[in-house]
Amino acid sequence: MPELNQHQARSNAIAALAIHDDVNALAQAEIMLSEAQAMRMPAVIALAMQTKVRVLQLRPNKAPAISLQNELIRYLKREQLQQDLAAAYWRLGQIYYDSLAYYRALDAWLKSLEIASERQDIYAAARAYIGVGKFFFGLGEYTRALHCHSMAQTIANSLNLIQLDTEIGLNIAADAFRLQDYDTALNALNKARAAFDAGLNRPSWLGEADFYQGMIYFEQAQFSLAQEYLSRAYTIHHQHHNTWGESHVLLALARTFIKLGEYADAVAYLETACTLSEQHQQILLSIEAYEILSLLYLEQGDAAKALQFHKRLHALIRSNRHEQNSGLRLSRNASQRLQDIESQLELARLQARVLH
Repeated sequence: MPELNQHQARSNAIAALAIHDDVNALAQAEIMLSEAQAMRMPAVIALAMQTKVRVLQLRPNKAPAISLQNELIRYLKREQLQQDLAAAYWRLGQIYYDSLAYYRALDAWLKSLEIASERQDIYAAARAYIGVGKFFFGLGEYTRALHCHSMAQTIANSLNLIQLDTEIGLNIAADAFRLQDYDTALNALNKARAAFDAGLNRPSWLGEADFYQGMIYFEQAQFSLAQEYLSRAYTIHHQHHNTWGESHVLLALARTFIKLGEYADAVAYLETACTLSEQHQQILLSIEAYEILSLLYLEQGDAAKALQFHKRLHALIRSNRHEQNSGLRLSRNASQRLQDIESQLELARLQARVLH
């Protein structure tokens, strides 16, 4: 539908603006929603609601984005816009994940996977598996994360979509890096770089590729090369206002400068990481940054500074009551749901092969 494509282009432009100016972007999203409601076109109204969510989810407080996304899901069901439900649940899962509500994220991603399986939507199924893999990654169960992301790749193979393959590949690289399987990680990163060289324009993904390349060099004790790639990743994330990526790279750069014996640079990066992660409510990153900073000051003999950051560290730990502190594990019900969906998807994959 050409008209809907025009609205989609408008939505994408507002989302792009939100990265630099979320206040103006939110105002434009509100106008788009009001106009869509006046037109009484359900598909356009749903798109406008999703546009507003895309703006809201960039803010530190995720509650308004979660509330509106749930409202959107109810609207899609009421208007029987079934084709958009799997994607809506996927985004809900991502917002929950960003707010560290891992169980809620998993539930949304499993719902997305169930819908994709019922509709035999290969693309949505692959993306849902990316989400479930992220859940396991967040738990530190990297083998299971790699299994899910490999499933996503298997499902996606018949589609031959460069962007989807690259997204999956970067997740595989992250899993493999944590498992110290650097050959698999580097293979996935090389494929991602080929996509960027071919014109794929996703700066945050390129920053992630440089981050993991740098981290592999760090683990191999090639600290100068690690610093080179991590600095490139930092520049990309900083220029594109990707605060999550920026905070992670700052911590990695600080560790690298410590290894290089450049303690002043390490302190500067850590203090910036502390400020940025607290500003954007990235509590776990803040805890890690304050821990390293307090130890670094202690090693340098500055007991007063070490105590200052140690106190802040403990205050953050006391205030952190997120789900992962209670010993996360996959529930029996969720595990059974995942197993049932995998059985259904096997049939879908066989049917897809017949169609192709």
